[in-house]
Amino acid sequence: MESWPITIDDVTFSLTREGNFVKQVVVTFSNIRVDQAPTIEEGDSGGNLPTITIPASGCLQSARQKVLSWQTVVSGLQIYDIDFDSHDLRFHPETIAEEDKVAISHFRGSTADLSAAYDFEQIGRAFCAGAIPSDRIESTSHYRDGRLAFQAGRNIDAYNNMFLFLESRYCNGKTEAKQQVSLLLKSIPFTRALKNNISDQKARTAYRSKHLDAIFAPNTPLIDQVKHIVKLRGRLRHHSLKSPHRWDPNNQAEYQPPARFLSALVSDIIIEESLADIYAPANLEAFRELSVKSGFETKLMVKTHRQKKESTLQAEMSFPTTVISSHICRTALLRTLQLCRESGQLEDTTKLDATSQSDGLELFVTELGIWAYTETQNIILPKGEGILTCEFEHFKMQRIVKDRFTIGLKMSEVNILASWTYLKRCLDHIEEVDPTTRIMCLKLSIGNQSRPILNYRVGSQVLN
Repeated sequence: MESWPITIDDVTFSLTREGNFVKQVVVTFSNIRVDQAPTIEEGDSGGNLPTITIPASGCLQSARQKVLSWQTVVSGLQIYDIDFDSHDLRFHPETIAEEDKVAISHFRGSTADLSAAYDFEQIGRAFCAGAIPSDRIESTSHYRDGRLAFQAGRNIDAYNNMFLFLESRYCNGKTEAKQQVSLLLKSIPFTRALKNNISDQKARTAYRSKHLDAIFAPNTPLIDQVKHIVKLRGRLRHHSLKSPHRWDPNNQAEYQPPARFLSALVSDIIIEESLADIYAPANLEAFRELSVKSGFETKLMVKTHRQKKESTLQAEMSFPTTVISSHICRTALLRTLQLCRESGQLEDTTKLDATSQSDGLELFVTELGIWAYTETQNIILPKGEGILTCEFEHFKMQRIVKDRFTIGLKMSEVNILASWTYLKRCLDHIEEVDPTTRIMCLKLSIGNQSRPILNYRVGSQVLN
């Protein structure tokens, strides 16, 4: 090992060892301009998050190519299991003057974010689904491998794995293109997912690719769209150095749009199956019983207030968790609104507030503006101000950010019932756009008026 590391021109190649075992392969580039180091663009008060730009990403591709070349030569003597999906980028200033210009010295790329927690209640309910047929487990494994490959940038593997899912599920062991097209056309889950994704993604720039033009072309028959998916699978499954149409396994970027498209299509099928299990009544009840039996239960009380001081509704609710989240507050709010509607109280209900039954702490409050306590209990809309603005603050990337959107009002006045109806509509819209949104506060305003017609906020213990 006396000759290590190996330096050729401005590139140094070395290995990190523990005893006789190789742990890392390292490629170092010298004389790289300092402006190729990562830069950080600060966020702003408008809710835009900080962004990181790595101009030297070309060095990563070059390093990968050099390691692939080395691996090709050495493979006849020694096989090294190199994880190309996970890598470290390190930036070292070459002069004292460059030290202040290197904002980030270490950047790690990996697929770890796919294991990030989403909703542990849903994860728990999935375990209550019990035994799953082996054929579903086997085919879904192709989908899982495809997701991991796509996250790592191995787009050709991602496309092939996603098609293997379709082939396993719907092609009955047939491998000829003509037979597969015929069988896929007979699959309702596949054709429904295909139509939905073509409709939803046609305008998205992420799917612009010569490999998808035939699929997204106007008035393309369904059979031709399926043929193109199968044809691309055949092209990416086979390889010949003599073919002018061969694909380069080291040039994955070209096939990112097709991989993204087919991943979205298969995801539609998988998600529908998962939700059917997670929200099955028997699984919901089993999870609740197990959680409560284990001591994981939160009870809360929601009180309603009416403008005329008539009999009010008090709703006691129980959730199979000890973590008070903004999601629970949203669920309790919508349940209470439904109860008020069913009991005929929603037309003059002006305030809802919820407290924890264990310690009496406030969980959330939502209240209409002072206009709801007037004699008319409505707001006459000024001409040209038939727009409802929803502003809300929510957690994102471990910080609070603010978002807003507007809804057109097709009425000349807003009353109490309409206000609660529009609140539910706004909450449903936020949930549809991103189910992981954790709302801390929300207000509804009309037109350019600064005073909101409705306010909603969660308690301080929910923030923590």
